[in-house]
Amino acid sequence: MASVQSERRRSARFGAYLVSLVQLGPITTRIAGDNFGHPWRAVRLVVVLDGEVSLKTAGTIEVLGPRSAALAVGWRPLEVSSPGALLIEVDVAVERTAMRGTFDDAPLTVWGPETVLPSATASALRELLCRPGVVPEVRAETVRVVEQLVGAVATCRPETRSTALLEQVERSRVVQYIAAHHSERDLTPAAIAEHFGVSTRTLHRLFEGEERTVCGWIAHERLRSALSRLHDPRYAAVTLEDVAELCGYGSALALRRAVQAATGSTPSELRSRLAS
Repeated sequence: MASVQSERRRSARFGAYLVSLVQLGPITTRIAGDNFGHPWRAVRLVVVLDGEVSLKTAGTIEVLGPRSAALAVGWRPLEVSSPGALLIEVDVAVERTAMRGTFDDAPLTVWGPETVLPSATASALRELLCRPGVVPEVRAETVRVVEQLVGAVATCRPETRSTALLEQVERSRVVQYIAAHHSERDLTPAAIAEHFGVSTRTLHRLFEGEERTVCGWIAHERLRSALSRLHDPRYAAVTLEDVAELCGYGSALALRRAVQAATGSTPSELRSRLAS
């Protein structure tokens, strides 16, 4: 949590998520609202595996024991004290996720030890960090697992939410679904609405006034996937038709149009630059 002599930490970064196993000795410290020292807007999920931690922010004091968890925003001061504890911490670059804007009205969210999901998530993340003799493998699949684990905790927050906050949570669920299924050529707003049991009109209304529409998110995820592969030497020998298939485009022509519209270059030109 802070740079103290009695702290030991093992960390790995998975996309927008920095996951750490932290062993704290006795500590009392005040963290400025500087996004936990990161150059990006951050929230921090803390799950206590053993020991006890007290958190104080915005006039609220919470004491966390084993299996308890808290989510704190990084842009408000936070006071931390502990006689000693073992924690899982996850710092989230919220502007790089579908959770941006979700936490503006909730400086501190707390789950009690009876809530299963946070502690189960912490156990999975600890296993990811601490398999004997294994360095955490940061691959796209692993990043997606971490994203889904932490996203699931964030979307089951126990406090009463405003309507706007509920809508943000629902948007987050939809965006996560699109990210996981963008490679499916039949992914459409109608298919997504059917999956969530709502009308297509309700789904579109959920994204009114947002930066991207439902179709915009589908296009965004497919383009992100395509550019990632076009810049990856491991895909250099993969045909553009196959890249298009992997990313949910109907054809190499559709892939070319999307990439050129976004970058000003064709997929072949991007690959040529990489090769040179």
